[in-house]
Amino acid sequence: MEGTLTTDSVSDSDFLKEFYIPNYILVPDSKSDSTPPPQLPQCPVLVFINSKSGGQLGADLLKTYSALLNENQVRAVRTFFFFF
Repeated sequence: MEGTLTTDSVSDSDFLKEFYIPNYILVPDSKSDSTPPPQLPQCPVLVFINSKSGGQLGADLLKTYSALLNENQVRAVRTFFFFF
């Protein structure tokens, strides 16, 4: 089918590149590792994980997403309680 995305046409790594944010964008005072700088992602994401919810799967999710994306894109959320 024309205009559709199939697993045969795009590898997993090419697919993930659309979400990966390079360090030179995320980390202050960092420089690009390549010349010219890599193409900007089409769909950049930041991942926030509440490690205390979801059946205690937070630690596994942190490891998985950190391996797939830039580790600076993945953060654990800490729960804060505000009393008024």
